[in-house]
Amino acid sequence: MIESNKRKKTKAIIEKAMVELLHKESFDHITTVELARAAGISRSSFYTHYKDKYDMIERYQQGLFHQLEHIFENNQEDIAVAITEVFQFLTQEPLLAALLTENGTREIQNFLRHKLQIMLSESLQERFSKKVYSQIEKEYSTVYLSNAFFGVCQMWISRGKKENPEQMAHLLLKMDYGDRKSVV
Repeated sequence: MIESNKRKKTKAIIEKAMVELLHKESFDHITTVELARAAGISRSSFYTHYKDKYDMIERYQQGLFHQLEHIFENNQEDIAVAITEVFQFLTQEPLLAALLTENGTREIQNFLRHKLQIMLSESLQERFSKKVYSQIEKEYSTVYLSNAFFGVCQMWISRGKKENPEQMAHLLLKMDYGDRKSVV
């Protein structure tokens, strides 16, 4: 089903309003009435497009998951390129960036963390091919690194995305592995 330009414009206005509201308050506290008012549309117009704010975010997330999945699948062999593309995507998608903040939704945050964990688990063994990690060391390392990466993403967003995507990928990769010794 092809959407009309008018429907696309209205959805874009609603998304922009959600971004503005997420800068002020948590997703859980935003009401549909407030969202419609911020978008400058009637509640009935909002309901023409979505059942509620959860439906709106669910539809938005489905499109994002597909695009993020594409980034990770196309760059399985090169984590630096994948991370750069994620940062580029964050600069182009203000709603995604807002959803990744503390006011955003856990679903998108968990999805991104999970994808980072998968990529890191694959690249960890390659980077440390001379060191042998036990399965538990590998699991803890990937959780640690993916949460650190995610925290850096959140800080970058909250600071206004001052550094470019390439700088951020370089910074993360410079920090990520260092010279660690096995703890166990």
